Order: sequence, then structure tokens, then C-alpha cells
Amino acid sequence: MDIPGNKKVVCITGSVWTGSDSAPRHLLAKDGFVRPTWFTTGRRLTDAHYQQTTATRFHMANADNEVLAFIEYGGSFVGIMLDDFDTAMAAAERGVLIVAPPEFAARVAARIPKAIVFSLKGVDMDLSEHLDDAKKSGQLHRVDVDALAPGAWEEVHRFMAGVIGLPVKTDPF
Repeated sequence: MDIPGNKKVVCITGSVWTGSDSAPRHLLAKDGFVRPTWFTTGRRLTDAHYQQTTATRFHMANADNEVLAFIEYGGSFVGIMLDDFDTAMAAAERGVLIVAPPEFAARVAARIPKAIVFSLKGVDMDLSEHLDDAKKSGQLHRVDVDALAPGAWEEVHRFMAGVIGLPVKTDPF
């Protein structure tokens, strides 16, 4: 796993989402972040690209330290292989973007100390206890989102861009 100094690893997790084109995951992709291919021994978990693998192949890869991170979900395993992470990093202008449940984001943060984790939450929502270590290490940034407010997602993207160190766009034109 090679992370050049000019690239970042960004994880987005949380409880507030949108399918809109103004979703931070779409805007960060436009900013030059690439989402790696995930593997699954069952069904898809997020809107990322997936490749099917067998449970045997997963267990062998995990034993050989070829898995960046994984979680068990609904009786199957989902995660990202190190070679798929490296492929995404090589193809990315700015870095790798991982959109995942809190437990997965926490595992990535533990494995990659420079990873930045954003948890998108409603104002009254609690953070997942899985993110406690990322919070203690300073990797976690809570983002309170009023998903129904006009321009909320663009505001979230501006905040994230500021934390990541991207040029912050204030005028869409």
C-alpha cells in the first residue's frame, strides 16, 4: 500500500445521505478522488463497484494480508483488497475515496493513520462507537447536515474540501 505525499485517503460514513449529484461522494469524485473496487462474498453493500469472490478466496487473501479492510454483513464479507486500493490510488489525481459503514471506515483509519474520516450526521444523532479511536487520533470530522436545507450538500462539500486541503469553490460558475 503506497500513498504518495500529494494524495489523500478519505472515508465518508454516517447516517445522512442523498442520491443527488451534489452528494459529497460525487463532488469529491469530480475533484479527482477515485473509489476502489470492493469485493463481496454475497450482495452489494454500497453504490461502489463490486467484484464477486468466494468465501475461500477472501479467507486466503485475508490470511495473506492482502485485504485492506472488511466487515461481515448479512452473512457475507465485503471489503477492499489491497491491490484494488493501490490501483485506485495510482489512477487518482487526488486520492482514494471510500464510502462505507462506520465500522469499515474505522478499520481503514486504524490501518492508514493519515486517512481522513467524515461522519455525516443529523444534529441530534450520535456518532458510532466504532469511530472512537479515529476521533481520539484526530482523523474524524463530524459533519452535521440538515439534508433538507437548500445548498446543504454543497456546504458539506466545501467543509470537506477545506479539511482535505482542496481549493474551496464558493461560486458554482
